Amino acid sequence: MLKSSMIYRTLLPLLALVATAALIIPVGHAQEAQNQAGVIIRYGDGRVQTACVRFSEPSITGIDLLQRAGIPVIAQSSGLGAAVCKISNEGCDYPAEDCFCQCKGGNCGYWAYQRLRGDRWAYSPIGASASQVQPGDVDGWAWGAGSVQSGAAPP
Repeated sequence: MLKSSMIYRTLLPLLALVATAALIIPVGHAQEAQNQAGVIIRYGDGRVQTACVRFSEPSITGIDLLQRAGIPVIAQSSGLGAAVCKISNEGCDYPAEDCFCQCKGGNCGYWAYQRLRGDRWAYSPIGASASQVQPGDVDGWAWGAGSVQSGAAPP
C-alpha cells in the first residue's frame, strides 16, 4: 500500500507536467484533441523515471504508452500479446536471450506492469498490449522479483 505523502511526492511532478502541457496546447479549428497519460518506471537500483505522453486517439494500449514515452524498450510479441523484456538498460536482451532470462529456477526478475487505481497500484492481470489507457491514466513499470500473480511495484 502506498502512503499518501509518498504518492504526492511521486505523482505531483507528473501531474503538474500533464496540467502544464494541457495549458500550452494551441487551440485551432483543425487541431486534433490531445489526450495525455503518464508513465512511472522504477529501475532495480531504485531510480525513478517519469514521462507524460500525448496521444490523439481516444485510448491507446499500455505498450503504446510505454513506447511513445521516448524510453528505449525491447518487447517480445506473441499470440498472447507483448512482454516487456528490457527498459533502457535493465532487463533481458531479446532476441539474443529469452525475454524472461532472469526467471530461471525459483527466482524471477522481470518488468511488472501496474496501473494506478485511486491511490494504489494494481498489478495488471492482462498484459500492456491488451490494456487500454484512457486520458489521465498513469501506468507503472517496476523491475524486480515477482510471479505470474504479483510483481515489483512502482513508487
